[in-house]
Amino acid sequence: MSPVVATVEPLAAVKSKSIKSRKRRQRRRRQIAYLAICGLSVAIFGFALATIIRPATAQDDETAPGGWRKGYVGHGTTHEQMGQPHWPPVEYTVYKPTTNYTKEPPPPTSAMNSIFNFTHFLYDKVLYSDDPIPEGYIVVKNSDTLALGPKVEENDWRDLLAHYWMVLIWVFILVVLIIIIPFIAVCYCCFCCCRRCRQGCPPCTSKQDAQRRFCCGICLLILIIGLIFGIIIAFVTNKMIDSGFSETSETMKRGSEDTCTYLKDVADHVYHLMMYNYEEMETHVLDQLTHAHRHIFLDLSDTSESSSLAEMERVLENMPEALELMKQVEKMEKDLRFYGSQLRDGVRGIKRDVNFAVANLCQLQMCQKFLISSNIEHIDTSQCLHFDTLPNTTAYVEGMEDIIAKKYYIIPQRGLLRLKAVSDKVQSQLSFVLPPMMRDLTKGKTVFREQATNVRNIVEGVLANIHTKTLHSTKSFEDVYDRFGHDRNIISLIVCLLILLVLFILIFALLCGCFGRRRTGYGDECCSKSTGATCLLLAILLIFCVFSFIALVGLFYFMLGMVTYQGACAPLRDQENNTLFRQLDASIDLKHYLPSNGDSKDVSQPLKMSNTIQACHENQTIFEMMRMNNIYDINDLARIKVMTVDDTDSVKVFDEDLSGVILLTPEERGDLTTAQANSLATYHSSLYMPSLCTQFTPMNLNALSEQLYKLSNDLEYPAYGWAKVSFWNEGLNTKAFHRNFVPKLTSIVEKMRANLQKIDELISYENHDFTTTIKILTATANRSEQFIQTRGKDYINTLSSNLTQTIDQIIDDYIDMIIREANENVGHCAPLSYIYYRGVDLICHRLVDPINGFWVGILLCALLFLPILFVAHRLMCLYKKIYPYLATVGAGGVVEGGCPICTGAPYVPPPIVSCSGGQQAYCGCPAGAPTRGGGGGLPPEDAIQAAEADPEATYQVADPVLSASKRKRD
Repeated sequence: MSPVVATVEPLAAVKSKSIKSRKRRQRRRRQIAYLAICGLSVAIFGFALATIIRPATAQDDETAPGGWRKGYVGHGTTHEQMGQPHWPPVEYTVYKPTTNYTKEPPPPTSAMNSIFNFTHFLYDKVLYSDDPIPEGYIVVKNSDTLALGPKVEENDWRDLLAHYWMVLIWVFILVVLIIIIPFIAVCYCCFCCCRRCRQGCPPCTSKQDAQRRFCCGICLLILIIGLIFGIIIAFVTNKMIDSGFSETSETMKRGSEDTCTYLKDVADHVYHLMMYNYEEMETHVLDQLTHAHRHIFLDLSDTSESSSLAEMERVLENMPEALELMKQVEKMEKDLRFYGSQLRDGVRGIKRDVNFAVANLCQLQMCQKFLISSNIEHIDTSQCLHFDTLPNTTAYVEGMEDIIAKKYYIIPQRGLLRLKAVSDKVQSQLSFVLPPMMRDLTKGKTVFREQATNVRNIVEGVLANIHTKTLHSTKSFEDVYDRFGHDRNIISLIVCLLILLVLFILIFALLCGCFGRRRTGYGDECCSKSTGATCLLLAILLIFCVFSFIALVGLFYFMLGMVTYQGACAPLRDQENNTLFRQLDASIDLKHYLPSNGDSKDVSQPLKMSNTIQACHENQTIFEMMRMNNIYDINDLARIKVMTVDDTDSVKVFDEDLSGVILLTPEERGDLTTAQANSLATYHSSLYMPSLCTQFTPMNLNALSEQLYKLSNDLEYPAYGWAKVSFWNEGLNTKAFHRNFVPKLTSIVEKMRANLQKIDELISYENHDFTTTIKILTATANRSEQFIQTRGKDYINTLSSNLTQTIDQIIDDYIDMIIREANENVGHCAPLSYIYYRGVDLICHRLVDPINGFWVGILLCALLFLPILFVAHRLMCLYKKIYPYLATVGAGGVVEGGCPICTGAPYVPPPIVSCSGGQQAYCGCPAGAPTRGGGGGLPPEDAIQAAEADPEATYQVADPVLSASKRKRD
């Protein structure tokens, strides 16, 4: 390779390396710039976030954990950390109503609902008109009671019929029938139509007559069923009309009682809210105000942890009781050591003897296996039998006696007396603030009593008006009873009995026609078809006689029912569109009965009954109804101010100097330090617990004794006699040691543990030993003293301000509770609607609907009489046909000359064929003898020739009546 080429290659390599290094430096610069931008962005974001958060943090410093007490929120009290409010709320008793409304009478039979619904459909859909009923038929008396108008009294129905043209057509048809039917009856009787029935040829038309009787009978049965349905409707609705008229006074009495019950319930509920609950609130607030100094002092002690003095007093005052328990522990410790050492020595002897027996007396594998499996080598190694670690109880007893002798319990008592001086100062300062607040609470009771009285008067006025209108509404259409009540029942009963009589006659006639014998003309029996025809004739004549009367009564009830329905039922079902209801509603003003006092509002629009009914439909409360009608607004109670004390946020309630408060003097702190170094200093029950156990041996000694007995019994005698005796004796020793020592040691251990736990509860704090307990409580008392000296005044003022705010909040919550209960639970309109509609039920459902149902039943029966007349006449003619004995002759066929009845040909009875042997038969005789010929006409020639040819056969002409009686069949 040439030198030039060699030189060029290194230069190219150096150049490529420089390019790579330059790209690497550029990439590093870009990364540094990117990191710098990101760091700058994070710094700006952190600065902005700190700027936003700092004011909120500064604002919440006082309420943040550690504001008054490290690790505690709020005011630093323990009950606040447990979720309990600083000042407990009021617990109000709930109103429990005891109202019992009168029992409603049983409702009318529901079987007539379909009939009533039919009349409603007829009046509301078919005969409906947007215009109200013409004047003069329904009038409003005393602005609240409906009555029949003068046109009804004068029987002037022209305007009503002109208003409802379909009613005019219906009435015209009924009137025409009422007038025409009597004339038809006269013609029927005068021209003897009842006797003009075509007889025809019964033998020839027997089959067709049977079919006609069947069809007419079915039609009559259907009409009878309709008649039964109509008479049932008439009887039931007539009874309901009588009940509706007779229940007026009882309904008025029930309405009065229920309205009074409803009024009492509303008044009691309002009194409960505004008086009884206020007294509960007042008692609660007065109790808080009376014991406010104690509450503030206890919270100050809790937050400053000065309650440690009370804990220290408890520990030191319990020392005598703990000393008695410790002396018992000392005695039990000695017994435990004594009995435990005996048991330990005993089980060691058992181990030694068993080892000797296995090693020298029984060298079998069975004995070696027992020694290993029984774990007898460790029988004396249980910690429960070694008491070296038990503390010296005598030293603890001496330490307790020393503390009691030096009266250390006086130290915390003196500190509590000094702390009580702070409570006295708080009580003295609050005595200037609390009396005005108590006076305001007493005045507030008077204010709410006046509100309760005012509300009761307004509600009583509203209910009195509604009740008055309800009572007056129950008197609606009383003139119906006054005018028609006495004679109506008699006439209705006569109509029903007449229809019932016709019904019974028709049923009897149909039964006789279906199951009786046909007429033969020869002394027909009773209950035959002849009897049925007679009953049908009687029913036809009776229908002709009573039809016009029944139809006229039905027409009267129809007109009366239509007028009363338009006046009582239709307005309540269509309150918005019914003009009559608008006229009636316009004349009823409930404010006429409201109490007139200065507190009542001046309202331009009166409270209408329609609004009341609508509110009841929606089940609103009485206060909602009064607010919607601008009579009384319960929400106005929110403007009542009970407390008139100035805001205490800017006024310091407590201004005493607490910088000189001392809880523990230096001498007392020194004495407490000395008490910490007492011989009781290290006491804690945990020092005893490792040795106070009840498993004294690794195995149960009774179970070990049983194993030794078994091993002794398994050995052979006399080869292993000495081992057998040794194992048996050790089993006895084991059982004896268990019986004499184990229960006693167990009882001692349990009693010691119970006493030690009781001592811990008496002289320890938070399960610390005695030295730590005294040290912690002393340090806490020192911190409490410093807190009271530096922050106690501000803390007391904060709690006092919180007390005033809490009382204001309690009163506001009480007023809100009254408003909420009044708007939601006081005086629901459902009972009021029930009372009102029960009066309406008397008018509409118990009076008007039965009237309409009665005319439905009566007119149904009257209209069914018309087809019954036709069917009964046709069926009567069929029942009257006579079927003589010769009917059987025509059954075999018509002879020459035709049917004697149809053609008038002379009747010749057929000969009787006497066969040999005296046998008479209609069939072929035996041995080729000629049979008997058919009846009617002359005998055929072939029959005569056969008779002449056969000398043995004789033809006899029997008596026609006798022959017919023999061949008679129905």
